[in-house]
Amino acid sequence: MPSINLLAIFNPSNSWRSGYITLPWQPIYQQFQIPPEELVLSDLRDLSHTQIHAQVDRVDPEDSSRDVLVFSLQKPIPPNLEDGRLASGFVRVDRGKPMPAKLGEPSLEVVYGTSGQARGVRLVNNHLIVWFNLIPAPEDNQHNWFSGSATSVQLDHQEILDPFLAARGEWLGQDPEKRCMQVAELLLPGPPHPKSPYYHVSLFNHSYRLISQSSGPVRASMTIASEPFDYMGADPDTGNNRHFVCELYRVISLYAGANYLIEELFIKAKPKGEEDRIIDGKQVTNLYFAPRYFAHMNMGQTEDIQQVFPVPDWFAVGSTTSPYPAYGLATDVHIDAVTHPQEGNKSRFCWQLLPGKSAKCLHLFMRGQVGEFDARVGHLWYELFYQPLKAEIYQEASTKVVTESAFALP
Repeated sequence: MPSINLLAIFNPSNSWRSGYITLPWQPIYQQFQIPPEELVLSDLRDLSHTQIHAQVDRVDPEDSSRDVLVFSLQKPIPPNLEDGRLASGFVRVDRGKPMPAKLGEPSLEVVYGTSGQARGVRLVNNHLIVWFNLIPAPEDNQHNWFSGSATSVQLDHQEILDPFLAARGEWLGQDPEKRCMQVAELLLPGPPHPKSPYYHVSLFNHSYRLISQSSGPVRASMTIASEPFDYMGADPDTGNNRHFVCELYRVISLYAGANYLIEELFIKAKPKGEEDRIIDGKQVTNLYFAPRYFAHMNMGQTEDIQQVFPVPDWFAVGSTTSPYPAYGLATDVHIDAVTHPQEGNKSRFCWQLLPGKSAKCLHLFMRGQVGEFDARVGHLWYELFYQPLKAEIYQEASTKVVTESAFALP
């Protein structure tokens, strides 16, 4: 292999696939010393060196280890050879001038209030327009339970959260409670004395702050953080009982051409007092937590929620009435429980994930796919979470420097 900068791409499935790939940026920068604004990628098979859509996102300004390189493979690559030991393809890494921005690329817009606080973010691609609310009371009234939720999701310019009125061209009179993707509550390990299974943290009525934002040819993405909350519990790394100040971080991304959003969640916990800091000197800890989601979506008469056991990592729900709206969730952790209808209301959905230090979720929105909505969710779960494409820095000695996952093209 010639002495050029390469990323090796691996396809662990049994079929040819394309997709979006994300991997940590810091090891790539350390290896190749190319700044993000000069990074150019191309498929090694392409002798014309046509650029691949790529971008580098700063996920958390306080933690450069979370910076990611995101790029897309438009041309399918074959499955791995020899049980995954041989790469399916290669991407060339060069220094140059990236392609200029084009109309129609994923974008986001932050809307600020008079006080300068970010009230919400609008994410847009050629299929979805999503309004994500950061404050509890978006209408500035006493209805203060909308924080951290998408209060409008337009699929091909029609509202999908209240789709029956939207299908008739009516915007007024839509359900004022509509929302989805809301992390209403967190469950953390409870204290041993007195013994309690969980420590509950409500988030639906507390504001989020915008940490970072990015947009480019591959995706529009934002990182938000909850209001800080106190937690007394065991450090998962040391077992020591400590007093933490915690924030839930959510990284929400809308990819080019996708009818879904990808969300990553983790908790950043910092020792509250000096006596906690001197235990091991560690400044940030990632705690175990279980998010509890809530959604209020008018699906009308629904089919049974489709969920696969014994690996309950996705579910889908679809309407039996035109225009046949449907919603699906896939995740890289197990789903503990799905409740529908909640409290007798058929528009209310609630689901909880099992505890982990992080979680990655897909929120899929569909219309008109009668009898196929569950298959689509299961297919994306397989390609994005169970058998994702992978990439690593190519070394002639076959040393693996960095490996991450990829998303399937819609």
